[in-house]
Amino acid sequence: MLYTQAISSASNLLKIKDAFPALPNKKILEIHDAAFHQPNNKTKKIQYTTKGPSRKQAIVPVSSNLTKNIMGDASTYIFQINTLLKNIKSMMCTKFICPCSGGILIITNKIPSLSDLSIIKKHFKSFEGFNNSDILSSQLP
Repeated sequence: MLYTQAISSASNLLKIKDAFPALPNKKILEIHDAAFHQPNNKTKKIQYTTKGPSRKQAIVPVSSNLTKNIMGDASTYIFQINTLLKNIKSMMCTKFICPCSGGILIITNKIPSLSDLSIIKKHFKSFEGFNNSDILSSQLP
């Protein structure tokens, strides 16, 4: 507290005491704090409970019919993708697959490289019932 602030605070306390001589000192201090207390100018940072999209995922745009087929046998697709990634000695692996608007979302342990994305794309294009035009490309979010 600066000297001028202390003098000002003391003079304000005396003015309140003169205005209300019957009040106890505790009440005078409460009135002074309520009247002359200057709030901290720091604004509290808002804590967000959600975060943006992770880069540790790949999006494969497919039709809604294919999304249903893929989700029906997701564990097999995860195993096959992980096997292909191990064959090219990639450090990435697939954790799980979930549907998203316009396709499927493949959650991974690392950010997929371009070679990882091309493996995923080739993998989905190689299955029966999938047309090459159905799967555009795998991509980062």
